[in-house]
This record gives sequence, C-alpha cells and structure tokens, in this order.
Amino acid sequence: MHIGLAGPVDLTPLQHLLPARLPAVYSGPCTGWLARTWLEQGHRLTVYALSGAVTGRQVYSGKGIDLVVVPQRARARHRLKDLFRAERRGLAAAMRAHPADLVSAHWTYEFALAAIASGLPSFVTAHDTPLRYAWEMRSAYRWLRHSMALPAVHRATALSANSPYTARHLRRVLGVRRPIEVIPNGVRMEHLPSATAPPDAAPVFATAVQGWGPLKNTATLLRAFALLRAELPYARLLLCGDGHDARGPARQWAAAHGLTVGVEFAGPLAHDTLLRRIAAEAHVLVHPSRIESFSMITAEAMGMGLPVIVGERSGAVPWVAGDGGLAVDIDSPRTLADAMSRLACDPQLRARLATAGRHRTAGRFELRDVAAAYTCWFATEGSRP
Repeated sequence: MHIGLAGPVDLTPLQHLLPARLPAVYSGPCTGWLARTWLEQGHRLTVYALSGAVTGRQVYSGKGIDLVVVPQRARARHRLKDLFRAERRGLAAAMRAHPADLVSAHWTYEFALAAIASGLPSFVTAHDTPLRYAWEMRSAYRWLRHSMALPAVHRATALSANSPYTARHLRRVLGVRRPIEVIPNGVRMEHLPSATAPPDAAPVFATAVQGWGPLKNTATLLRAFALLRAELPYARLLLCGDGHDARGPARQWAAAHGLTVGVEFAGPLAHDTLLRRIAAEAHVLVHPSRIESFSMITAEAMGMGLPVIVGERSGAVPWVAGDGGLAVDIDSPRTLADAMSRLACDPQLRARLATAGRHRTAGRFELRDVAAAYTCWFATEGSRP
C-alpha cells in the first residue's frame, strides 16, 4: 500500500532514510514513528509536511519514502486570517502532484482539509477534542483554529479518533453521526528505557506537561508535593516540559508561594533525554492535567515500568492508565498528596501497578499493532461502495 501521511511530523525517526540536509518542518508527536513503522511493515510512504524554511515546494526522496515539503507562512495571525488557505492549497496541490493511494491526515485542521480537497481518499484522525480545547483556552485564535475541525470531520472519507473519549466528543459536540474508528496513539516498546530507580531510595515523582496554566494543573501538584514533603522530607519532584524550566512561569509561581523545596524545574528536554531521565530517576509518574485526549507520557511511563497517578476525570487519561496506576481527584492537593504517599510507602503496590502498566501498554498501545490497525481500517473503508 502506498500511504500518504499528512500532519505535524517529527522527522527524527525517518532521518536515516532521507537526505542529510532537510528543512525544519512543523513538528508533532506520534506521526514520525508511525510513518517509520509503516515502512518497516512493507508499505511505501509519501509524507506531506509544512515548513517556514522553504519558499516553494520541495521533494526529498529516500528508500521507500518521499518527503514533500510545502511553504508555511511565518506569522500565525496571517495563517489564521484566511484559515490557513495558502497552506491548505499548497498541501492539496502537492498531494495531487505526488499522489498516494490514500492520505492519512492527522489532526482535524489544515492537513485534514487539504487531504479532503486533494480528491484522494482522505482518512482523518482526530488527536484532540477541538471545541473542548477551544473552550478551555478561551482565545480567539483557538476558537477560529479549532472551528476548522467541523468541516474536516464531516467531509473526510473516513474518520478515526485516538481514544473513546475523543470519539465521544466528536459525536456529542461536533455532531458526527458516521462511524468513528478508535485507534490509539502508539508506543514502540523496544525503544523505551526501563525504569531503574532503586525501589528503596528516597521517592522521586516525575511530571512532563507542555505548558503552564489551569489546563495542565501543575499548581495543584506543587501544592500536593509540599504536603507530601511534610511527611516524606526527602521526596523529590522532577518537573519537565515547556513552562517548567528554572526561569519559567511554573518556577516563578512556585517561588511566590514558597513551593520550590525539593523540586527540580528541568523544563523542556529532547524526547529521548526526557524518557531516560524519568526511567533512571523516577519511582512514579504523576500526570496532573485536567484534560487530555490521550496522554502519550502516561503510556510511555507505563511501558517503561513506572506506576502512574492520573486524574479520574481527565478525559482519556484514566482510560490510558487503566490498572497501571491510581486515578484520583487531581483538583484536590490533599487527595493527590495521599496517593503519592501511598505509592511512595508501598514498593509492592508500585511493583504490581508497574507490571500491570507494562502489560497494558504492550497489549493496547504497541505501535506495530496500532500501525496494522490503521492499514486494516484503510483497506476496510476503502473497499466500501
């Protein structure tokens, strides 16, 4: 099968197959490894990407793969004024000029609308809950950006979602009445480091969230950790992700509230570095986010052999965690601190949850199985009259 992949893409997993010099492209999680897995499973691939570093369409070819790069305007406000029209037209033209059997478009925005406009079979995957995110973020940019999902989810050849929670949002809020295939994000188990923190060492809790604010809810975690340290004064908290560096808003807020003791504000790290640090240092991953359509870090942490603590009402996160962790009220610092204390003081419980989590990730979120589920979906939907 010749698969076209369109969406924000991290080219790192594909670099060994492509020319050495590539422009920086609009990057995103999941898709790069999905593309590589399809190649390893014997499919041909064309990747359609956007870049602010090119002024015209560029094509880079490798073994079994073509990368087609289309210009992206530098300013977000210029792109939003016409709802990414130039980018959508450029991508659709690239798809027609360099066609695949079908286009697997990720996220329900400009890439999805371009795939639909190309005339090729368009298989759109929703990786977020568009109008819920727009409501939570409360900005004109987000409302306009996420409104692009409405035509995308209704006009695609076929539609999938990365969790049952995302699928429910598409049905209840965006009014989708057609079938929605649930295909989760995938994790390559053999590429994950194994958790190696000594079980009898001082407890270390790790968190990796992108962005500071009410949605990611790190403030509640910092309050909970301060309560925990009153009981376990040698506990540590490793905070990773945008906004959580030594000079970022999380550190500034924590300092203003006297909540920095025992906390390392590591900030954004390369993905491999992030996973290695968590595997080597942490005993538990805490994911305090109030809403997620999946949560890759939760699945990855379980795959590494770490128990997790997640929000019981945090969208898809408790579904991802399953029996690999504790689902609690993450709006209550006391409740969250109690869950952290419970795992810190019970190595046997940590071990049981870690084993269950590894089995869950391997059984539900292994990327090879996810990639095969996609191609089965393509073949099934493509054969319908």
